[in-house]
Amino acid sequence: MRKVLVLALMCLVCSPAAAQPGSDEETNKAVARAFFEDVLDQGRFDLYAQSHSADFVAHAAGYDAPLAADIAAAKEERKAIPDMRVKVNQILAERDMVSVYWTASGTKTESGMGFPATGKKISIPGMTIFRFKAGKISEEWSVFDMSSAMLQAGLCSRQH
Repeated sequence: MRKVLVLALMCLVCSPAAAQPGSDEETNKAVARAFFEDVLDQGRFDLYAQSHSADFVAHAAGYDAPLAADIAAAKEERKAIPDMRVKVNQILAERDMVSVYWTASGTKTESGMGFPATGKKISIPGMTIFRFKAGKISEEWSVFDMSSAMLQAGLCSRQH
């Protein structure tokens, strides 16, 4: 009888269902990946609400942007670079945080983001950290090299 109880306890402890924190992390990673691949890469801004909470905040240098402003910025980027592709390179998760290392590329064929069209191709890596609440993205911090994007797009010259 004791062996049966020990075996049952071991099965319970080792079962995937018992690893609840890992499953939340995997779910959050899947939401983050879908946001990058379905919304940003495909330009499906109508799907934003599926991944983001209504009280979402994007933290940037010197200001915080609500969901509507984040959507507007993503649309402006897509307008300026209509063929934009966003590739997920790596995703890591811990507790309620997900980090996505990505690469965005495309051709600056339209005016937008405050700059004229140049017809030049750009490719820049970046990193985004999301905080999740109740299965949705509630906060975001992103970094990428804007000066490299501007240089590649022909909007500035390299200083020596």
